[in-house]
Amino acid sequence: MEQNKTSKYFKYAIGEIILVVIGILIALQINNWNEQKNKEAKIVKILKEIQNDIETDLIQANKMFDYQLYTDSISKGVFNNKFTEEDYRSRRILKIGHNYRDFLIVTNGFDNLKGNIDNVPEKYEDLLPAIKNIYVTLKTNIDVANSTIRNTVYKNVDASYYFNWSQERIKGVVTDAEIEYYLHSKDYKDLVANYMNYRINIFALSNQYRVEAINLYLKINEALDNNDPIPDSITYKYTDTTSINNYAGTYTLKETLNDFWPDKMIIEDNDHQLRIRGGEERIDFFYYNETTFFSENYRDCVVFDRPKENQFYITGSGNSYAVYEKITSK
Repeated sequence: MEQNKTSKYFKYAIGEIILVVIGILIALQINNWNEQKNKEAKIVKILKEIQNDIETDLIQANKMFDYQLYTDSISKGVFNNKFTEEDYRSRRILKIGHNYRDFLIVTNGFDNLKGNIDNVPEKYEDLLPAIKNIYVTLKTNIDVANSTIRNTVYKNVDASYYFNWSQERIKGVVTDAEIEYYLHSKDYKDLVANYMNYRINIFALSNQYRVEAINLYLKINEALDNNDPIPDSITYKYTDTTSINNYAGTYTLKETLNDFWPDKMIIEDNDHQLRIRGGEERIDFFYYNETTFFSENYRDCVVFDRPKENQFYITGSGNSYAVYEKITSK
């Protein structure tokens, strides 16, 4: 103060304070960047977990699909009296209505996402509606369908113990009365029809899940800018249209019990999807495997080279089906 240097020291002190504040702000900013980076890394990990869950679910969806084709074939045999006494006596035929398949969705990734929803970066927020639609809306419908068919099977099994031949069946003995029931009872046909109605519901929902989950998987891949190879199971379209072109052509009706199938069907490729034209109606079908497709309403199936080469089998719910035979190629 004696040398009149107060202002110089005051300016020096202010500069020190400013440097300390700037250092603190920079440290806080770096810490915030690190936190955001860690949060984003966690969300990325969760999104990849959802993709892994989808891959697991698609394996289950395939089992649902195959079981539907199997039970559909048997139910048509029941409705149309295709089976014999020996079929039931040898137990070669599954008793429809006494077994079920659940379609249970894995929700590990979604459950983790719910616990970190406030940490989702803005660039991933566009994924949230599709995720919610699958794991909230669609899953609710699937759970209801699972519960319905499960309870139906429980009721059918319980009712089977009231038949006079039930105790013999428990011993492994197939009686004439039991065979008579499966061959000729209207009650059994009604039971099968009721069961298959519930089966087609869960089948359709599993197919809807297939399409929407695959779309979500691809959206996540795009959002993550992931260039890793996409698994073969992540598709409902042909990557190579060779098979569709082989199937393409005009087919004529060969066999049906219904009066609503058109006399002719035309098979063609529509942007890597199978399209069937019959009369004025056009329906696009999603890819399941090289010979099998399912419709946009998720309920109908087409199987090529069944029952013979150059034929296809098309089926909906109940006892509706038709067989078409190829008469001209594309």
